[in-house]
Amino acid sequence: MKTSAFASDLDRTLIYSHRVLDQYDYAGDYDLVEVLDERPLSYMSIETKTSLQAIHQLGWFIPVTTRTTAQYERITFFQQELEPEFAITTNGGCILHHGKPLEDWQVIVDKRLKACMSVREMLRAISDLPIAAWVKRTRTAEGRFLYLIMKDEYLSHIPLAELKLWGEERGWQVSLQGRKLYFIPQPLNKWDAVAFLKERLELEYVYGAGDSLLDAGLIHEADMGFVPRHGEVLDFDPSLEPTAAYGMAAADEITACVKKQLTITKKPSIR
Repeated sequence: MKTSAFASDLDRTLIYSHRVLDQYDYAGDYDLVEVLDERPLSYMSIETKTSLQAIHQLGWFIPVTTRTTAQYERITFFQQELEPEFAITTNGGCILHHGKPLEDWQVIVDKRLKACMSVREMLRAISDLPIAAWVKRTRTAEGRFLYLIMKDEYLSHIPLAELKLWGEERGWQVSLQGRKLYFIPQPLNKWDAVAFLKERLELEYVYGAGDSLLDAGLIHEADMGFVPRHGEVLDFDPSLEPTAAYGMAAADEITACVKKQLTITKKPSIR
C-alpha cells in the first residue's frame, strides 16, 4: 500500500517555459511537454521526468496546479508517459480521478465559494485600480477565479505587496506568475484539496513543492515542503528554505530528494 505522496505545483516548479529557460542556464537535456496551436510552450528536464516516474512507482504523485483542467491536459507527459491517478487543477477547485472530476469535492468547493465575493464583483473592483490600464487581456478560469495578462513593460511596476493586502481584505489571494496576475478566492487553495486526498488515500506523509504565493499553504502544511530558489513565495516568507539551484535544475534537485526519501522508506527493515 502506498502511504506517501508527492504533491507538486507544475509551472515554474516542475515545468518551464522558454522565458524561464532563457533566464536560468540549464546544462542538462529536456523535452518539450506542451504545445498549443503548433507553438511550443513548456519543457521538463529528462532528469525530472525520470525521478517522477520513480516517485510514481514508490508512492502517489499528485500534480497540483492553478491551470484549468483543459490547460493541464495539454501537458503531454501526464497524458502519454506518466498518468497520475489523481491530479488537482484550478488551484484546488477540481480533483481529477482518472481524468474525471470528483463530484463530492465539487460539492464542497461550491459551498465554500458561496461565502466569497464573486468573480464578477472582483472584476468590477479591479477595474477601479490603477493597474487596470496595464492589462493586456483578462481571463476567467472555469468561473472559479480570474487572471490578468499584463503588458510586459509594466511588469516591474506592479505593486504586488499592496495588491496582496488589497486582495486579503476582500477574501482573495493575489499572485504574479510570469506575465499573469492571479486573483483567486481564499477558499480555493491547493492544500485543502491535497488534505482531502490525504484523508481519502490514508496517507501518512506528504511531500509538497511550489514556487508562488498560491503554493504557500501546500509548502507549509506538507510534512516536508520544497521551494525553488527563484520562487515568488520567498519574497514574502523568508522563513522558507529554498533549493540550492534555480530554474529547471531546482526541479531536478527537488524530485531527486523526494525519490531518495521514498526509496529509503521503501527499504525492508532488517531483523
